[in-house]
Amino acid sequence: MIKGIMTAAALGGCALLAGAAVSEKPVVVGYTVKSRKLSHPVTLIQISDLHGSVYGKGEEELLRLTEPLSPDAIMLTGDIADDRVSNRSTFALAEALGRRYRCFYVIGNHEVYTGRAEQLKARFRACGFTVLSGEGAVLTAGKERIVVCGIDDPYASPDRMGRMWEEQLSCCDGFTGDRVFSVLLTHRPEPVSAYTGTGFDLILAGHAHGGQVILPGLLNGLYAPHQGWFPKYAGGRYRFGNQTMIVSRGLSKYVKPRVFNRPELVVIRLIPEGGQA
Repeated sequence: MIKGIMTAAALGGCALLAGAAVSEKPVVVGYTVKSRKLSHPVTLIQISDLHGSVYGKGEEELLRLTEPLSPDAIMLTGDIADDRVSNRSTFALAEALGRRYRCFYVIGNHEVYTGRAEQLKARFRACGFTVLSGEGAVLTAGKERIVVCGIDDPYASPDRMGRMWEEQLSCCDGFTGDRVFSVLLTHRPEPVSAYTGTGFDLILAGHAHGGQVILPGLLNGLYAPHQGWFPKYAGGRYRFGNQTMIVSRGLSKYVKPRVFNRPELVVIRLIPEGGQA
């Protein structure tokens, strides 16, 4: 009888572990970034790689996670819309976010794959988003002002203005400076050498889907698009001198498998150097 109980407990434990391993319930992942360029705290939320995934009616599950975080702005780093599924729920989320928060958005490769990238940009603008394609904008959060820039996914180049993404990046770099905290929105994390040649303090990217499979404590990611096996930038925080890059593991439920790699909503607390997190 004891042996039977132990066997049942072991099987139950395995079932719980398997359930946790493939859970699609979104989790909030937080980071703190300190800078001498900041005088007041700012809270950013990063949404990446939604790929049209549905989290309840009108994406209510994501909205419920977002509200208590009281963000000063939402940063959307591409592949929010998708070329393979309906984007009805995606735009319900966009409309809700656009009504409540300042939102900044750049396209990813799957928006390009639709063949309607410019129409999608217009649709997001109609939701109240600031769409960035080699431009910069100022975010005023209380008493703090930061610069937010963004570039198109490389697959969108050359765009209708004939600019390659490297030229967009160069244009964006012109908005950085020693006195202003600056954020770059980009879909892809892998062109690190290009990003570290700029003056951006914070780089936000996605695209890697967390490397799909994670083995906690052993493997940060198994495979990522355009990085291949054992990707260097699968997800998390990366530091390059005074620069920080945060790579979201994304919210897609349609790119399988996700093992120990729950869809994530990223919250970033920007605080003055010497301040408390």
